[in-house]
Amino acid sequence: MPPLCFLTGASGFVGRHLAPRLARTHTLRVLVRRGQELPHLAGIAHERVEGRLGEVGALQRGCHGAEVVVHLAALVSFRREDRAAMFTANAQATAELAAAARQASVRRMLHVSTIAAVAYRDRPERLDERAAYNFGPLRIGYCDSKFAGERAVLAEVKRGLDAVIVNPPSMYGPGDRRKGDGSLLGAVFAGKVRVAPPGGSNVAEVGDVCDGMLAALQHGRRGERYLLGGENLTGRELLARIAKVVGGSAPRFTVPAFFLRIAASLLHGKERWFGSKPPLTSEVLQLAGRFQWFCSDKAKHELGWQAGSVDRGIAAAWRELQGS
Repeated sequence: MPPLCFLTGASGFVGRHLAPRLARTHTLRVLVRRGQELPHLAGIAHERVEGRLGEVGALQRGCHGAEVVVHLAALVSFRREDRAAMFTANAQATAELAAAARQASVRRMLHVSTIAAVAYRDRPERLDERAAYNFGPLRIGYCDSKFAGERAVLAEVKRGLDAVIVNPPSMYGPGDRRKGDGSLLGAVFAGKVRVAPPGGSNVAEVGDVCDGMLAALQHGRRGERYLLGGENLTGRELLARIAKVVGGSAPRFTVPAFFLRIAASLLHGKERWFGSKPPLTSEVLQLAGRFQWFCSDKAKHELGWQAGSVDRGIAAAWRELQGS
């Protein structure tokens, strides 16, 4: 019988792609909200554990008898109002799950973090796993809570848990609502994005990143983190790549970094009175002016993994949006 894997976050964008891959070599047990359906797992045998991340009993039931745990679930938000909720979901619940995994003598845990828990620079510079976390002064809840989640996992490693951490970048592929219909791809197609942000980001195709997660689960060293980065692109370069795929027009003008920081400060003040209104928030503007460029040589050398072009993910997402 294949080893049992307890997976959180199976219902999300990455879970849609990771769960079927895990099912090829594992028996799946997934954490789901009560009454929630998972259409992408239709035809794949799996056991349901109903509950939420904050329910310790559900996490303990999920870990009981499992050989591996893959922790993918997280609350992703760039609203300052959600900071406390993200610490509850991304830090506290991660600590509870890691403790439950250790107490259940799980053979290995894979914790999926994010490059937003690593570091940034104000200039184009490639960073690796050794970069010191420096998002703290920006007070961005998602970054801070995911970094705290990593610390919680490593604390359980010191108590005997065999865990590995992976840090994926921004991913493109079918099923991502945030970059799909009514958002970035559609906006570029319609010519609504008239200026580019001055910073840069690391982007990858979601399937490539999922393959990296599986490689880390199998070959990663205990207590280590692995950056699963793809291509390092400026904001203008990324929008040009999207425009080329979807047939839209990319902006020719890049907003000066100092102007973006002033806008972020003004918007932050407005949010104090009227609240944040995604997708454009002061936290998004703060990140848009920075560079999150990374080198994934550690994953390449230790895991035998390397990402391909992000264009495949953009094209696949666009095809799904077009109904083809």
